[in-house]
Amino acid sequence: MKSESSSIVRTVNTLMMWLFCLTVLMLVMPWEYVSQDFATQIHNNKIFIYFALIIELSNLISQVVLTFFNSYNYKNQTKRLQALVEKTVAQLDFAEKALLREYVLQRKSVLALPVTEPTVRNLIDGGVLKIVSIVDEANRIAQVIISKEARPHITYKSIGLTLGKMSEEQISAIMNARPEYAKEKYVNNNRVFIGSRAVNSLFKSPAADDMATGSNAKTDNSNAAA
Repeated sequence: MKSESSSIVRTVNTLMMWLFCLTVLMLVMPWEYVSQDFATQIHNNKIFIYFALIIELSNLISQVVLTFFNSYNYKNQTKRLQALVEKTVAQLDFAEKALLREYVLQRKSVLALPVTEPTVRNLIDGGVLKIVSIVDEANRIAQVIISKEARPHITYKSIGLTLGKMSEEQISAIMNARPEYAKEKYVNNNRVFIGSRAVNSLFKSPAADDMATGSNAKTDNSNAAA
């Protein structure tokens, strides 16, 4: 919807610009050398042409002012967001550091996280994390990345890691602090092909085992009777 409205505004602005050029051309062009009748028509309707010129100039000036205002507003928003990110990173708690470490431990730029988790929500509100897309709307799980504004501030030191060698106690503490909701889930990609006895034999059900046992018992009884 927003893109459609922007497209309409651009179309209207382009049309107004062309009308402005046409109006100026009608006023400054010596039409007497082209057509005397047309020059007379322009002279008789000059008041309407000037009125159109005023409207077009007003639109042009308003667009210029709006462009400068949007640019100024964008710069202010960027500064406020940058200040918010710096404040959030400087005040990271233990759980927030553990969550940000998952991007390093899993070596991923995108994690599927529940946005209803307080830690995730705080980092999103603080401008550190950014939602890319919704993965599971029912469970409020979304793909989340570290925002580009926060990336320069997310260092090893800020999230409780070191570039040097870490002791076993430090490694153990970091691994124990990993949030369960952020850990990479194991996905079973095994496939059982129908007709493959070697594969299907690994997935026998208890009922099938009972049937096989009963069949073997019957065979043994018949052999004994014989």
